[in-house]
Amino acid sequence: MLRNSILLFAVSLAWASEYQFISEADRALPPTTVAACTTLVAALVMLFIVGVVMHRPIASTFRARPEVPLVMAVIAVVVPKLSVVIAEDSITADLASLVGTTVPVLTFLITVFITRQAEYSHLRMAGVFAAFLGMLIFVGIDDLAAHKNEITGALIMMSGGVAFAINGIFSSLRAQDLDQYALTTLVLVFGGTGLGVAALLVDGLPPEVPDIEVLASITGSGVLAMGLAYLGYYLLIADSSAYFASFYAYLVPPLGLLTGVFFLDESPTINHILGVGVTLLGLWLLTRSAPGKKTAREDFM
Repeated sequence: MLRNSILLFAVSLAWASEYQFISEADRALPPTTVAACTTLVAALVMLFIVGVVMHRPIASTFRARPEVPLVMAVIAVVVPKLSVVIAEDSITADLASLVGTTVPVLTFLITVFITRQAEYSHLRMAGVFAAFLGMLIFVGIDDLAAHKNEITGALIMMSGGVAFAINGIFSSLRAQDLDQYALTTLVLVFGGTGLGVAALLVDGLPPEVPDIEVLASITGSGVLAMGLAYLGYYLLIADSSAYFASFYAYLVPPLGLLTGVFFLDESPTINHILGVGVTLLGLWLLTRSAPGKKTAREDFM
């Protein structure tokens, strides 16, 4: 249990740190280029670890069902990654880490009201409202008109969260019998390739080589926040359960707030602390299952 708890903390910290890395890279490179570079780095890391070290069946996984990694590359990587790097032009890294936890919220709403895979409960719906209320408190509910950029950025990022939530439902229906390590690698390879082509078409080649801090941020995001974090997440699921692994949603917001304080010199306010607390309360209510009730399995890549 201690090993899994440490791994859960490490994965959560890696995902929380992604927003700090992207914030640094965004200041020197266009969003599409940042998304492409970080994803391609992650793809190379996963190809080496999963293909060379772990000897997982990457090629045969693709041949078994080629449409699955191609679709998931779009809804699990391209759209969510672009939404994050675009959103961080107008929101801070700590707010981004808070908005990133809306995936369980959006998955619940989709599986209850659209796909009908999960049962409605008043308690979990209260969790949905609390989670969104926490984000409004974090931004500043007393003067929302003065925070239009932050709200716009949060909505952009949440649109990527919708795609990511759909990915979880799609993978639970179409990818459960595939090797998850090989599938994740394929998704990152195709997602990185698609983003790379888009970056060349939209942004072109950078006029100059970015400085060492930007390159370090891109490498950190690709290696730690995507490659090793995804690998650790699936190791955690294999060694414990998807339910235990889903606790990352509780750790990412406070860790995102702390990393912003230590690495970006951000100053948390009472609103920030209260907003994170209310959002965590919402997530706790959302993940509570009524005894004897059947709930949809929520697998998030």
